Amino acid sequence: MPLQSKQVALIAAGVAVTAGVGYLIYFDQKRRSDPSFRKQLKKERKKVAKKEKVEKEEAEQSVKDLITQVMQLAAQETLPSTPEEKEKYFMAQVAKGEALCSQGPTAYQDAVVPFYLALKVYPAPLELIMIYQKTIPEPVFQILVTIMAKEQNNRVNAFYEQFPGAETGLTLGEIPVGTNAEGKTVIRRGLVAERDFAEGDVLFTEAPLVSALFPALEGLYCHHCLKFVEEENKTTCGDCDFVVYCSKACQEQATGYHKYLCSKNKVEKKNDEESVGEPEDQAPEDPTDAKVVTFRDYAREHKQMYPLMIAEFLSAMVTEETERTQRGDADDNKTFTSWDHVDRFRYLDIQPTESTNTEIELLKNLLNPKVQGISEFLSDQIYLMLKGKLLYNAYAIEIAEKSLDVPVSEEHSRATSSGKTSVGAGLYKLATYIGQSDDANNIKVVFQDNNHQLTAIATKSIAKGDEIKTSYTLPVSSTSEKKQDNAQQSEEKQEIAENLEEKQEIEQ
Repeated sequence: MPLQSKQVALIAAGVAVTAGVGYLIYFDQKRRSDPSFRKQLKKERKKVAKKEKVEKEEAEQSVKDLITQVMQLAAQETLPSTPEEKEKYFMAQVAKGEALCSQGPTAYQDAVVPFYLALKVYPAPLELIMIYQKTIPEPVFQILVTIMAKEQNNRVNAFYEQFPGAETGLTLGEIPVGTNAEGKTVIRRGLVAERDFAEGDVLFTEAPLVSALFPALEGLYCHHCLKFVEEENKTTCGDCDFVVYCSKACQEQATGYHKYLCSKNKVEKKNDEESVGEPEDQAPEDPTDAKVVTFRDYAREHKQMYPLMIAEFLSAMVTEETERTQRGDADDNKTFTSWDHVDRFRYLDIQPTESTNTEIELLKNLLNPKVQGISEFLSDQIYLMLKGKLLYNAYAIEIAEKSLDVPVSEEHSRATSSGKTSVGAGLYKLATYIGQSDDANNIKVVFQDNNHQLTAIATKSIAKGDEIKTSYTLPVSSTSEKKQDNAQQSEEKQEIAENLEEKQEIEQ
């Protein structure tokens, strides 16, 4: 009786299984009893492992070579300077990268360059990276993240090598402050003496990156340097009556940011006077910037100086970048902007509230018509981070001899035991890194000229290697306000940050 095909298949399968089991038994017996066989197996495993290691090293070296090549090509590229040119350039580079990706994996390496150049001109690189993560091939994205990490690492290292400079006799040392949940040492940057200082020595004097008065003091104290304005020295803005200055010099120094924040309500009054008797349809248009008026009124009503400081800082930053572009300054890790300094400050993680949402909306409304790209840059996270940096690092500018009879801000600033009353706050490049100690302090912070210029004076002998410390108040941490080390981030941003850290470790 002939076998059916199903029976034949079952018999064949049974024979195959039996043969397989037999081989496994034989293999196991040889592995156990034959030393030369075991030696051969071990040798083959080592050979495979070595081959895999070499392939991995070659792949990593290939990526490093590609990164170096991309960064060299980007350094040779002449990037556009105006917002309009940047937008056009950005769109062209993204389109080029997408076209290359559409050709398949063989063109992925070539696609890295245009996507990277697009990053170089985009106002909010981290936001663009998050978009890239969802829209471009994973191999291209990983290389871009590695390049960003390397670039950032190079810039950070260059910053700490060059700032504050050998001439100051100070350095930004790494100060251990404990361990994290994984048991790794947590460090902070602090001012450390590079030479000996005697009691009474002036360590440094510096003007702030940005400062602001309590809103109720505008018109009594200098809008720029915060000094009390004597009537005979008063200098006013020609276009608004919100601010006064103690000198022409201060007015000129404030021009960079005040031109974005001037309400121009004086122009309205001049026009009203000139248009008396003219027909209504021929009267000049009202030039008053209502958005500035609304922003300043909000700050005064809510006794908020930090929204004003953020507005001034962003406006000054735009002016600084414009001047750098006009001078042709290169982004070569030799010059550092105000943003480079502020970006490295520690900060409180503050959660969004109805008030902060209003502040962000008012600020965007104010700057949007004047600064192209500010909406993309000034995300909610950026605003909250800047406010957190002010809350953690800004110093109270204590220059008033008597208590003030006007509403003052309740926003935290570093108050010292000077015996004077604060009129506002300032954020400083060097003083930010002064350590806090009520018992082991070795300097005092003073405002000798009764303006926003801060001076650090040794109160005892300071030896080389000592950390520079003074006594000042600290902000109160809560579940909604924690230090940067414990900052709560969104899942996407956390993933990007972790990816960048991993890439930095690889490069190091």
